[in-house]
Amino acid sequence: MTPRRLALLVLASACLATAPASAQFKPDRKPDRTDPDRTRQQPIAPPRVKPSTEQPVLVQANEVTYDRATDVVTASGNVEMSQNDRILMADRVVYDRARDIMTAQGNVRIVEPTGEVIYAEQMQVTGDLKEGAARDIRTRLANDARIAANSGIFTEGKRTEARRAVYSPCDPCKDDPMRAPLWQVKAARVIHDKEKKDIYFYDATLEFFGIPVAWTPYFSHPDPSVKRRSGLLAPVFESSKSLGYGVTLPYYAILDDTADLTLSPRFLTKRGLHMSAELRKRYDSGDLQVQGSLVRDWFNDRDGADVRGHFFGNARFNLGEDWRGGLQVQRATDKTYLRFYDIDSSSFLTSKAWVETFNRRSYGSIFAYGFQEMRSTAAQRNAPYVLPVASYNYVGEQTSFGGHFIADTGIRYLFRDDGADSSRLTTRVGYDFSHITRDGHVFNVLATVRADWYEVSRVTDPENPANRYSGSVFRVFPQISADWRYPLMRRAGTRSYITFEPIVGFVAAPSMGRQWKIPNEDSIDTVFDETNLFSPNRSTGDDRLEGGQRVNYGFKLGLRDAGGGSSWLFMGQSYRLQRDRSFPHASGLRSGLSDPIAALSINPGRYWDIFARVRLDKDSLTRVRQVDALVNAGPRDFRVFASYIKLRDNLEATSSLGNRSEGRLGFIARPHPNWIVTVWGSRDLERGATREIQTKLEYEDECFLIGLRLSRRYFTDKEIKPDNRIAFRLVLKPTTDTTY
Repeated sequence: MTPRRLALLVLASACLATAPASAQFKPDRKPDRTDPDRTRQQPIAPPRVKPSTEQPVLVQANEVTYDRATDVVTASGNVEMSQNDRILMADRVVYDRARDIMTAQGNVRIVEPTGEVIYAEQMQVTGDLKEGAARDIRTRLANDARIAANSGIFTEGKRTEARRAVYSPCDPCKDDPMRAPLWQVKAARVIHDKEKKDIYFYDATLEFFGIPVAWTPYFSHPDPSVKRRSGLLAPVFESSKSLGYGVTLPYYAILDDTADLTLSPRFLTKRGLHMSAELRKRYDSGDLQVQGSLVRDWFNDRDGADVRGHFFGNARFNLGEDWRGGLQVQRATDKTYLRFYDIDSSSFLTSKAWVETFNRRSYGSIFAYGFQEMRSTAAQRNAPYVLPVASYNYVGEQTSFGGHFIADTGIRYLFRDDGADSSRLTTRVGYDFSHITRDGHVFNVLATVRADWYEVSRVTDPENPANRYSGSVFRVFPQISADWRYPLMRRAGTRSYITFEPIVGFVAAPSMGRQWKIPNEDSIDTVFDETNLFSPNRSTGDDRLEGGQRVNYGFKLGLRDAGGGSSWLFMGQSYRLQRDRSFPHASGLRSGLSDPIAALSINPGRYWDIFARVRLDKDSLTRVRQVDALVNAGPRDFRVFASYIKLRDNLEATSSLGNRSEGRLGFIARPHPNWIVTVWGSRDLERGATREIQTKLEYEDECFLIGLRLSRRYFTDKEIKPDNRIAFRLVLKPTTDTTY
């Protein structure tokens, strides 16, 4: 700053800081008290206030003059005046010290500490910049919403009142700024109370594209600085054959700084009132979330009304520096309720409680589980309860040999109303060794000894139901596994390189047989792919152990480039020296050569990517036993996705589901930056039946959000029949954020 400008700044600051008490501003003409609209036509005067003594007003301008005769200070050219965090900018400012009134002219702007900006061509304000009045006033709020009015006043820096005003958060049309925005509110008065953080509308009309659609004498909403506020949320409209026409009117209530409640009454013409609620609470050491719903269903096919509902609850807390605990509850009144009312589509509900501890080299936990079957083909009396399942895992420090000791122990008690019960105590100790040679060879060796003791009752042989067993079962399982890898790399041009990694592994353990006296609770599904080919135990749990001797082999071929693209291909197989009857017949792992497996990932850039895994029948390589494929292609504005799953039954013989083949195809289109269109459908290819088709259309900009979902479901399960469903949501933004 030049010495001259600095001197002018100090002079003006001293003048403004020592201004006498203000006099009331006199309007240019006396209002006609017989004019019923005089409040809209007369200039609005700021009330009498005392000048601020908190801090002097700082002035910066191209020129500052002082007339001693009239006691008037005039600042001209790029004037900027500030006090605390409030700033006034204008082409010219005339300050009458005797009246403590400043008249700002030309491109007048006042920037409030909240980020709000007030615009006018001419404005009169008090010396502390907190009081003022203007005609043709415009206000830009902190979220870019706008208020334009014929006249307005602002008081104490806490309240702005606009007369004959228009409010809209929508940006003006670039081609025709005078055209009406997407939506706006016209009101006789708009008041922004900055202390209460509310915006009030009186005699208000809502317009879309300049066309009035609704009127109200009064309403209010929080200003942009509010992150959480009680009030109504955007409604959701829907229609379906099963539920009828419906509307959901959610209400968000703040209970305190750490808790909120959302009540969502859902009015359905064919089902009555469906009530749901969600409670959230945050504590210093954790959080709680509870959801539930209830309906008195008078419109069913049975006599009388059914009370139906659900309850979901989650809690998680830190119990200390190394301890954590939690609780999850999931229950529903019946199997089809959640799917029928579009709440949840899970096959079963899980309730659990747990406590866990962890430090640098150990982890311990205690869990308790309860399950509710949601499949119509499964009986609830067969659902298990697990209380408790506890485990402790320890990894020792690295030894001088380059490896470390490991130790695991655990206990599990499982029971059910009808079916096998079991108690299990297990312990495993071992040594894990890894080594990389100077030539790049990678060796991994794992040697373990495991001991399990089971106390079982009512166990049935799945291959011979006449065989039943109750009593004790004890097994000892020593095992050693080792694998060798040799990653190789070669440049392919200046920006890419190729990697090739052969892998060979060997596993040796005693043969375990069918193990049918131990109920299979956690190893029913058999997954055999590139993720577990070299695993010592390829069962998904601990009730089935993979014994015998086998050799695993495969390779991984990769391609990477400097632009971030990467692709790889994995192929592998396993050879077993003995049969292992613990695996299902169709698993490809029961004897001799396993089914060959392959996985492919292609991701050359942002426009397309492919992932696929396949398992072929070892006896006929043209027969596919398992396929899992996913393809995404196209730019961001139009991206197509497709998935395909094919499974030959690889579960236990008594729980055969038959062959499964399902495909899904869809796309996500963005024809405009504000539009998103999603269309997808799924089809059961094994039975030649379409399962579901869904379309979602969403538009969102700075002031408006609209969503429309159309779906057609073709499957049937008790009261759930093929149905068309429509859901519609409309949100006028900005809205209050209800998250915390």
